[in-house]
Amino acid sequence: MKHIVWVFMIAVSVIACSKEVALNKNQFTALLIDMHMADGALEVAKFERRNEKDNYLYYNDLFKKYGITRADFDSCLNYYTRNSTEFNRIYDAVIDTLSRRQTQKMRLLSQFTKNDTVNLFPGYTMIVADTLRPDSTRVGAPKKDSIVYGERVVEADTVHFDKRNQFILIEVDSIVPGMYHFFTTLKWNKRVQGRSAKIESYFLSAGNDTLKVMDVPVSTYDTIRSREYKWEHYVKDSMYNKLVVKIVDTKDVKNAKVKTKEIDGWVTKTRLNRVYVGDNKKKQLEEEYKQREEMMKAASKANLPKRERPNARK
Repeated sequence: MKHIVWVFMIAVSVIACSKEVALNKNQFTALLIDMHMADGALEVAKFERRNEKDNYLYYNDLFKKYGITRADFDSCLNYYTRNSTEFNRIYDAVIDTLSRRQTQKMRLLSQFTKNDTVNLFPGYTMIVADTLRPDSTRVGAPKKDSIVYGERVVEADTVHFDKRNQFILIEVDSIVPGMYHFFTTLKWNKRVQGRSAKIESYFLSAGNDTLKVMDVPVSTYDTIRSREYKWEHYVKDSMYNKLVVKIVDTKDVKNAKVKTKEIDGWVTKTRLNRVYVGDNKKKQLEEEYKQREEMMKAASKANLPKRERPNARK
């Protein structure tokens, strides 16, 4: 008889405990998963100076989804943390689910971006020894053979500046809207004195409209170290389908006492990447692009003579 009473008391206590909280174990686990996902969204959005009150305000939608209040959540949390072993099992399930979701998202992101983050560097356009011409086969030609030089693309990691190649071009014809990152490394064998140097880049349309990239100044005095130079630029309009990069563009410095006639050095590790950008970053870049265009238009209008300005009074 006592045994039957004891079993009855345990059953009553279990039923009573199950009614102490608004969410059962599975529901509470699901809520914790959603809360961690929400917390991740807050981190991505880079909300600063968040406190517990802000978090609860952000989690209100989750509480509504599970039909509970903040007080109900606090009660559930207190209830399930009383048993550390059981609570650890709950969090093992939470971590396992989040890990699987992250792995799946990374796999999808990799598949989505693998063809969008690519190196577009085609090679260097420079003057090279194209053929060896035996002039002796021509009537009246000198018996000594001569070399015919031609301009073509050289697919090499490192190329040298010389008498024929005082600058090197890179031309890419597969430009589409997107974010572009350019990198190259320069090393000088002797100081380029009396000249200023820069990397000049611009995007071109079929009608030769130009989208200028900010010039990258190049140091021409250091003959010991190699230096990396880079730029990034966002192309919004599909009208631009070609990129031209000139390495390096030089001009004489006024009143320079010593001037180097020739560029002597080499360029290496050049790459042009079209990189993937997310929707938020893309929106930000397009806004910056729009502001830059408006500033350029305003500056152009300010530089026009009064009679040439649009809507100018005569």
